[in-house]
Order: sequence, then C-alpha cells, then structure tokens
Amino acid sequence: MPTLPHLECGSSNGRQRPKPGGASRRRRIPALRRPLIVSFLTLTVCLQFSAQPLAQTVEESRVKAAYLYNFAKFVEWPAGVFRNPEDPAVICVVGDERTSDVLEPAVSGKKANGRPVEARRPHSPAEFKSCRVLFIGFSDKERIAQLLNGLQGSSVLTVGQSDQFIALGGMINLAFKNTTIELEIAPEACDAVGLKISSRLLVVAQLVKGPRHNGVER
Repeated sequence: MPTLPHLECGSSNGRQRPKPGGASRRRRIPALRRPLIVSFLTLTVCLQFSAQPLAQTVEESRVKAAYLYNFAKFVEWPAGVFRNPEDPAVICVVGDERTSDVLEPAVSGKKANGRPVEARRPHSPAEFKSCRVLFIGFSDKERIAQLLNGLQGSSVLTVGQSDQFIALGGMINLAFKNTTIELEIAPEACDAVGLKISSRLLVVAQLVKGPRHNGVER
C-alpha cells in the first residue's frame, strides 16, 4: 500500500467556466490510473491507485480526504464565521470512520487560505454547527435529512456521497460512477447561507438545483 500522498499539487489547464444559461457539462474524473492526476485548474488532487475498483480500496478514502481539504480552500465563508485569523477551518466527518482516519493525519499542520486546518468527528448538533466543512458519509435518507434540517441557516458546507444528497438539501455531492467521481454542486444552497464557491471549483462540477419548498427553490 503506497504512503499517503500530498493532497495538493500545482496545475492549470486554462479552461473557462461555462456561460450562464448554457447546458451543464458533466466532467468525469478518472479514478484508476497510476499515477492519477486530477486537475481542478489550480485545484489538484494527486493520488496513486492500484488497479482495483475504487469502492473496494482504501484509496477511496484518500480521494475523499483530498477533496474535503481542497473544498476548504475554495470556499469563502461569511464575515463573522471565524473569530480571528487563527481560528481553524474545521473539516468534520460523520458516518465514515475510514475517511476520518485518513483525514486527520493528512491535514495535520496544513493550512487553507492562511488558516490552520483541523479535522474533527462531531457527535452532537452543536458540534455539527461548529464545522466549516461537514462530510456526511452515511446513505440513509432519513438520517441525512435530519442532519441537514438541523443545519439550516448555518454556514456549514455540506458534502455527501448519496444520490439523494442534493435533493435533500446538501451542497456538494461526490457522485461515484463506476470508477469515476463526478462533482455535483448546488450553488443556490451555498448562496442561501452566504457561502461563496470559487469559479475554479464550479467550472469542473455539474451544477444542479436543490429541492423546492412551496414552489421556492431552497
């Protein structure tokens, strides 16, 4: 098993964000190459994989940990969320112990936009709201809905890996398609709580609409 790689590498491919109103383009990110270089313009995840299905190896957790770290770098939170420049960008994981195990040592000593990064495993509603990025690893629809409902109005970037995640009110979904990961982002859900997603991240994702409540998009 290879050692844990760096979560960031410099790269740029110069692609432009699709014009507003145009059809969303789904960009596939290969998951089984040695070495694998996933380029998000300047957002890059460099990982090595064995020739096995992604879902059957620990490398899946490495990929998710790398995404979570980079999400913390490409999101701007509202003023007042951080108390001071040294207040950490807290990345939380619930329902996925393997990703937690990988994330904690991987982000130790690292920074995102000048802030220290800290990995946590929240257990209570108050702890969930203290996260800046929250990865929800379980797939049970009712549990996801309950957690997301408890976070309404909170400036927490929610990330999941369920087909129902965006429809339930989540913000970013890691959609596993065979041996690829496709990013799905609901910009309106992010805007609703004051989160600004970098165009460098939006350009490599499929932009999708969140749920509607009484005819109003959430």
